[in-house]
Amino acid sequence: MYTFILKFILENAMNPNLYIARQPILSNDESIFAFEMLYRDSNKSSNIQDDREATVAVLSNILNKFGVKNLLGDKKAFIKADKNFLMHDVVFYIPKEYFIFSLQASMNLTDELKTRITELSELGYTLAINDVLLTKEVLESFSSLLKYVSYIKVDINTTEQNLELLKDIEAQIIFTKVETHELYDKAKKYDAKLIQGYFFAKPKILEQEKFDPQSLRAVELCNFMMSDASIDEIVEKFEQNHAISLQLLKYVNSGFFHFRHTISSIRQVLTLMGRTPLTQWLMLMMYSTKSSQSEQDGETALMQLLKSRTDLMVEVSKQLKDTGIENLTSKVYFLGVLSLLDALFNASIRRVLDELNIDIEIKDAIVDGKGVLGEILIFAKSLEDFNIKEVETFCEKYKIDTQSLEDLSLEVIRSANEFELSRTKIS
Repeated sequence: MYTFILKFILENAMNPNLYIARQPILSNDESIFAFEMLYRDSNKSSNIQDDREATVAVLSNILNKFGVKNLLGDKKAFIKADKNFLMHDVVFYIPKEYFIFSLQASMNLTDELKTRITELSELGYTLAINDVLLTKEVLESFSSLLKYVSYIKVDINTTEQNLELLKDIEAQIIFTKVETHELYDKAKKYDAKLIQGYFFAKPKILEQEKFDPQSLRAVELCNFMMSDASIDEIVEKFEQNHAISLQLLKYVNSGFFHFRHTISSIRQVLTLMGRTPLTQWLMLMMYSTKSSQSEQDGETALMQLLKSRTDLMVEVSKQLKDTGIENLTSKVYFLGVLSLLDALFNASIRRVLDELNIDIEIKDAIVDGKGVLGEILIFAKSLEDFNIKEVETFCEKYKIDTQSLEDLSLEVIRSANEFELSRTKIS
């Protein structure tokens, strides 16, 4: 089915080597609705000259190299589509059940292009207008095509006067660049149903005297397991935390672990998995338990971000040499989990870390980006934000090539999807 796409790649893009990431688009209940696929070529290693080539290159990666299900799970993906891409027959070979084409608002809408957009809509393809600062001029330019457009992605920084224009729009609105709770509140003011941005990872600080006790117990248990405590002491600690123990046993008996026999005790888990993997899953479970209290649909954007961030940081840390840090991967994983505790507890990160009495090396990395640990965290955040300059600076310093990073990014996304499926099956 995808032979034509591969042929098109070979003809139009020499050695495409892309940075690929995805950003969640959330429903108003903060469950994941879809993803936007983000991509950018490395000028050092590819010859991609325009959006058409980049779009086809990223689709080739998804369809032929990695697989749609691995990258998207059961969600759809918004992907940029410029005039050249839309007018090429390759567009008809893209599976419409997985992809939504985002039309560039700046495109010159010739009669030929309008005919093609109409044709795609009639064939069942879903179309959107890509991220735009909304104006009357934009709506007027697309006025004859709005009936074929299912979504309009509107930059939340659009003036409130122009946001009033949305009242007469039938297409679903996706507010983009929603990075803070203030911008989230602005979107909600205009009856937002779909939102794109990482506002969910930036806590709206609440006045509270104490943190959630179960989450605190989970963090304290993680700290205990990272100490020199014996197996008997660890088992005893778990047995004192019945809810956590029950949740952990549910996880290890899910399809994610592939154990030959059912696991029935914490001692078995510790023996079969080892201390470090058990600690890591306990930290993930802490977020899962918290999120399940506020989200009924099972899909949790914060959990997806946490899983992707920690996996990326751990895998990247394995490629670093001569850092002078003992147990680097274990520390990096703990660092990744702690870096989102402010979002979990709705409190400042400094206050959370002070309450938990976290090691100064990890605290400095989270708060001030200090040391190798701080650099790894900044790198992961930069890839999430698609700050390619920071990503390339890190890769150059530690001699990580673009192809390795691309493969790593795709594998991290696949793992996050697999984890989410196992989590929803047992919820």
